[in-house]
Amino acid sequence: MTAEQSFQKRRLRSSYFTSVVSIAMVLFMLGLMGLLLINARKLTDVTREAFTVTLFFRDSVDDARVQQFSDSLRRLDFVKSTTFTTREQAAENFSKELGEDFVDFLGYNPLPPSVDVNFKPEFANSAYFAKTEREWLANPMVEQVSYPRNLINKIVDNMQKLSWFFLAFGAVLTLIAVTLINNTIRLAIYSKRFLIKTMLLVGATAGFVRGPFLRTGLLQGFVGGIIAVLLIAGVLLLAESRIEGLREIRDLKLLGLLAGGVVVGGIILSWICTFFAVRKYLNLKTDSLY
Repeated sequence: MTAEQSFQKRRLRSSYFTSVVSIAMVLFMLGLMGLLLINARKLTDVTREAFTVTLFFRDSVDDARVQQFSDSLRRLDFVKSTTFTTREQAAENFSKELGEDFVDFLGYNPLPPSVDVNFKPEFANSAYFAKTEREWLANPMVEQVSYPRNLINKIVDNMQKLSWFFLAFGAVLTLIAVTLINNTIRLAIYSKRFLIKTMLLVGATAGFVRGPFLRTGLLQGFVGGIIAVLLIAGVLLLAESRIEGLREIRDLKLLGLLAGGVVVGGIILSWICTFFAVRKYLNLKTDSLY
């Protein structure tokens, strides 16, 4: 092998390595944004599920009927869970908070039975709470429905604003990622423009010339995607070891979809950018190569 051939081979390997690393870094940034969106979505769902609506029942309603009502609520589509608290349990809990037995002092238990209702995330909003409150207050057994209206409205509004911000930022980052990958591949193809034109001059068809470049683009996108997924996994594990509670909201299904999306996205973007970059030099006149 001559010195020139050795130099060209090293240059080719360096070009492939640079392209793969560039694609991997861009996909890594895009994947981190996706990871942030997933965790933000899960945190939003956990927060919404923590909203509690408490139903207080009239003194004339016995615990057995309240228990039946609680069981019927649990079967509703929008309800995640219910917690039934009897009069005795309510008195015991209140006595623990006061530090003394207020029932002995009063001579009776004034606390009514209650049911705490937690909604599924998609229904946990002020509009649905208000709707169900009207329906439950229409029941003669229910005396009062309580939940922190102002706090819920403020939290839900802030979460919606944050979601829109993340979506807008993600769209901008996606545009930047596509541009960077496209420029990286175009530069790599640019260095081989004379080879493309030479192959055409000796009789090679456009499909024959394009084939190796497309296969290389697919491979670069795949390898770049795998590297990006490994880096994202490392960042996720590091974050979970440092941030308490982050592991509990991990959703393996969504993370798997994110990993697959990063790899598939890398392959598709690399293929498309390679196709159009090669097509440009296939149609370029010889004088324009210089």
